[in-house]
Amino acid sequence: MNIRGEEGENLPVVQNCGILKEYCEFMDIVFRYQAELKNKPTKEQMEGCYDKAIKEAISRGILVDYLTRKGAEVRNMFFGEYDYDLDMKVKAQEAAEDKAEETAKNLLEEGDSPEKVSRCVGLPLEQVLELQKQISIKA
Repeated sequence: MNIRGEEGENLPVVQNCGILKEYCEFMDIVFRYQAELKNKPTKEQMEGCYDKAIKEAISRGILVDYLTRKGAEVRNMFFGEYDYDLDMKVKAQEAAEDKAEETAKNLLEEGDSPEKVSRCVGLPLEQVLELQKQISIKA
């Protein structure tokens, strides 16, 4: 069974699974960018191809959460460069950033200034201001 292209788009398994449908859409974007490359593309051209595909998918609302969090891993997997140790380091870094954001949100909700929160949790002021906007939108 081929899930690529129009033939695959109409398969019940694709139509009934939003994630699989988005994955197929993402891969169509990747294949389109790959087709634009020269016969023997350089590594930089290939990286650019995958980066453009990831950015386009995100801008079109395709696998947004996953590609936003894991875009570098996705690109590396296309190259066959997946590295477990590096993946674990990235996950630890992401967890630390998530914790810093959660702490920042709590401090902002308690009334601390964005400048103070930025200093305390080590996040850039712009990021803290964005978190503050998110909090005020939810309120």
